[in-house]
Amino acid sequence: MSEELTHIETLEDLFAFQKRVENFMESEGINCLNIDPEGDQEPHFTWSRCECCKRPLGGVRYNCVGFNPEKHQVQGPYEVCPDCLYYIEYGQLDDMTMMNIKENEEGGN
Repeated sequence: MSEELTHIETLEDLFAFQKRVENFMESEGINCLNIDPEGDQEPHFTWSRCECCKRPLGGVRYNCVGFNPEKHQVQGPYEVCPDCLYYIEYGQLDDMTMMNIKENEEGGN
């Protein structure tokens, strides 16, 4: 597994991505991630890493907040990529990405 995960193209990449998201959620103590209702709700471009998956790709980020059930408080904001936001909301990546992973695995890449 590559230390510097960028694109999610194989099952190995997917597992690394999932682990990073789980580690972020656990380290922050949050159980969800939502677009910040009190902040700028429009996505913006940045060259900064996603705060959740830590991938180094520049791209769209959303200002998000999470809820910490132990502290009974909202935490954030966090700059999060669309992949993380989608994964946390639906438990998987978008259909096209998942289909490409399946094709790459069946093709032996």
